[in-house]
Amino acid sequence: MSHDHSGHDHHDHHGHDRHGHGQHHKSNMPPRALKGSPSGGGGERNEPHHPPIESSGARPLAAAFFLTGIIFLAEVVGGWWTGSLALFSDAAHMGVDLSALGMALLAARLKCMPPDPKRTFGYERVEVLAAFINGVLLMVAVGAILKEAYDRLLYPAPVAAGPMLVIAVIGLAANLVSGLILLPHSHGNINIRAAFLHVALDALGSIGAIVAAGVMLATGWTRADPCASVLICLVVIVTAFLLVRDSTHILLEGAPPHLDLEEIREHLSSIPGVKDVHDLHLWSLTKGSESLSGHIVVDPGTAPAAVLKTGTETLKAEFGLSHVTLQVEGEHA
Repeated sequence: MSHDHSGHDHHDHHGHDRHGHGQHHKSNMPPRALKGSPSGGGGERNEPHHPPIESSGARPLAAAFFLTGIIFLAEVVGGWWTGSLALFSDAAHMGVDLSALGMALLAARLKCMPPDPKRTFGYERVEVLAAFINGVLLMVAVGAILKEAYDRLLYPAPVAAGPMLVIAVIGLAANLVSGLILLPHSHGNINIRAAFLHVALDALGSIGAIVAAGVMLATGWTRADPCASVLICLVVIVTAFLLVRDSTHILLEGAPPHLDLEEIREHLSSIPGVKDVHDLHLWSLTKGSESLSGHIVVDPGTAPAAVLKTGTETLKAEFGLSHVTLQVEGEHA
């Protein structure tokens, strides 16, 4: 029996111990497996566990946090000055977003910390947990906004629409700048994606406030503001649901949606000398950091090291997996 440990021994623990296979991994490990086999194992894949600060997204998050904080204070003061419940409501939404950005920034910092004896996979998944909490906070914010919109539809209140318009335009400009800062980093990072969604929804809120202020200035119809808020909430509900769904899937260690487990099984089965592939487990530490573990049964006389090398290189090249742990068994196993 041979092993390929692509990174750390704890990958075997994660992929197999809970399924009753952990007893095979250390007690029967041959000496060559401890030293690293020709499969490309060893320590070369330790780096994804503690990315540099530039790749964690902390800097764009810090810039967005700073801009959001300024607008939050401006809307609180503006709501008090103009008597606008809409601005106070948007300020409350901004406050939730400010908290969310703060958590996202903390997660980005923790992601850079290396693994330790208690956190053997490091802290990369903190950003997924932060994204989940942010999605829940978005839903809470939707509830607060809808309640405010309902109250304002029943009991319209006078609003200083002119100052409200000015403050909403400033808020929109700040949100657009924050969005432009976060957007280039949001595609492969679920944490920054969550922060970007918060900023984008803030921008929609600012647009709604601008439209409502314009309608009130033109017609005096004060119910324009809560009507705009309801429309914005429909968008918020959809995006928050998608964010919670995606982060929950990762936290439950579901297979990455862009990878097909059966296709991976077929690739491994096509390696010369491989008779069977079983106990495949595919999961993500975070988006963009996918891991796989599995058992390969080989025909008698097949060199395990060659199978491990081919299998590991195939999975990395064809499917972009970050961590691969394969266990080779003889036909008798």
